[in-house]
Amino acid sequence: MSIVSGHVGLRARHVLAAVACVLCMLVPAAAYADSFEMPAVGIHATVQPDGTLAVTETRTFEFDDDINGVYWTIPASQNEQGVKSSVQISDVSVAEDGATIPFAPAQSAEAGERGVYTVSTSEDGLELKVFTPQEDGDTAQVTVSYRMTGAVMAWVDTAELYWQFVGPDWEEDSCDVELTVDFAGASASSVSDGSSLRAWAHGPLDGTVAIDEAAHAVRCAVPRVHEGEFAEVRAAFPVSWVPTLQASAEIRLDKILDEEQAWAEEANARREQARTVLAAGSVAQVGLPALFLAIIGYLKYTRGRSPKPVFQETYFRDVPSADHPAVIATFMDDGDVPNRAFVATLMKLTDDRVISLDVQTIEEDGLFGAKQRDEYRLHLVDRDAATDPIDRAALDLYFGDAADGVTEIRFDQMKDAAADDAEGYNDRVENLKAEIRAALETRMLVRTDGGSFKAVAVGIAAALFIASLVFFFATDLANLPAFIISTALLVVAVVVAMTYRVYSQEGVELRERCEALKRWLEDFTRLNEAVPGDLVLWNKLLVMAVALGVSDEVLRQLADAVPRDLREDAYGGYYYPIYWWCYPHGRLHAPTHEMNEVQTASMAEVATSLDSSGAGTGGGFSVGGSGGVGGGGGGTF
Repeated sequence: MSIVSGHVGLRARHVLAAVACVLCMLVPAAAYADSFEMPAVGIHATVQPDGTLAVTETRTFEFDDDINGVYWTIPASQNEQGVKSSVQISDVSVAEDGATIPFAPAQSAEAGERGVYTVSTSEDGLELKVFTPQEDGDTAQVTVSYRMTGAVMAWVDTAELYWQFVGPDWEEDSCDVELTVDFAGASASSVSDGSSLRAWAHGPLDGTVAIDEAAHAVRCAVPRVHEGEFAEVRAAFPVSWVPTLQASAEIRLDKILDEEQAWAEEANARREQARTVLAAGSVAQVGLPALFLAIIGYLKYTRGRSPKPVFQETYFRDVPSADHPAVIATFMDDGDVPNRAFVATLMKLTDDRVISLDVQTIEEDGLFGAKQRDEYRLHLVDRDAATDPIDRAALDLYFGDAADGVTEIRFDQMKDAAADDAEGYNDRVENLKAEIRAALETRMLVRTDGGSFKAVAVGIAAALFIASLVFFFATDLANLPAFIISTALLVVAVVVAMTYRVYSQEGVELRERCEALKRWLEDFTRLNEAVPGDLVLWNKLLVMAVALGVSDEVLRQLADAVPRDLREDAYGGYYYPIYWWCYPHGRLHAPTHEMNEVQTASMAEVATSLDSSGAGTGGGFSVGGSGGVGGGGGGTF
């Protein structure tokens, strides 16, 4: 018969550890890494006829840091008969890279030595140091054999093993712990029936203990013994199995059975409580995010609805508003200033004849002589002609202040300027973006962008996620499906919340016209429509096409729609300089494509430069116990 006992609770340190994990994900901080893990522990113990316990313990270590070795501590403690336990190390070996190496005892050893172990004893117990230097990423199996007295006691009516086989002083968790206890004197005893063997275990409630009657053995298994916790085994067996161990005259078995029955009942009550907590917690873990998502969806589709637009046409064939093209691009990107806003601004300045665009051939020295390459170049034609604050900020970005006297700049030099003066370049970019956003805000196209709503939604989602994560770790990962579902619901809720934006009536109309205009421009060649007779308007629509994000191919098709004799002179020049932006030149892509690449590369240079400068019969374990000798712990040094 076997009764199971165990001592595990939902410890505060596990909750704190889970919170710490979340904080590490939410804020930049130096990550703490344990120096080792113990993924497997195997222990075999044999109760000798004289009551000595012969133990062979093998621990697998996986190292996350450079270490000099590992150590064990085994305390000396009094057993239930008042006898002090003692330990004698008999053998140490280390297996790594497929080879097992026996270690030799030494009186002393220094850091860096290998192949030796030292043992120091005191009234409080024993410390074993195994000198086996390891590096980050190494794995080793360390096997320690020792003999312990005091763990086995003989009474008038029974013999008793009471032993803490994993102590609370290990620096890290002991995982996949398996223990086998057998009895050398069982086969020679006149009482060799395995049914006379009873066993219990105390420690984590997910541990199990079983009796192998045929082998006269006790087997325990624990998935994980957390650091600070212990696991111990208790067995009652015939006194005849330890014939040379002096027996006490006290009757013991009834007391053992009473204690273990009480602890087993308490453990079962805790298990039932844990099941209830897990079930209720899992319901809350999924139910609260689901309710949160429902509330977010309700608010989004009731209070977050924009007015219905009056304009319902499929196509729009005019400039959608008098707004700057960069403002249109930013409006259609929900307030973010995209790269195409910069390109559209330069195209507008070209169409206004404030700047011009051409190709410059550059001669460079190469390995096999001089070589030539082409680069696009911007010329500043008339700074005073730029009156819009957005246009002036764009000129400051690419040509600097008027006092700088810069009148031309190649596309490749823009990236160099960003790298040479990242902070100044970034300031000019942010100034241009600020002008664009300011112009957009004055239009009052958005009634509310839902900033407060989004912030509250993200905050609640983060709190629910942290609570779910803490519960997930506190229950030792027992509710993985609920955690995954809750996380998915929270992600969906945040995504829905981020779409909360209410447009004014004018904003809705402008957005519909912009989308209809983009559809018309993209479908223009398929519709076989004629170019409007007003080429000045058509040129503005080419700028608007870039602001709305049409492809380079569509832009070229729109330019080709204008008869060649209306856009090019006899020498291949353009009557309207805007067409420079629509076509490839030589080996170069179209300037719209090249400028978009330059803008992306320039901002990458800015980001890089700024970053660089900154800083009984079997069953489960039960509660109770902690009366067994042994225990202790260990770690690395």
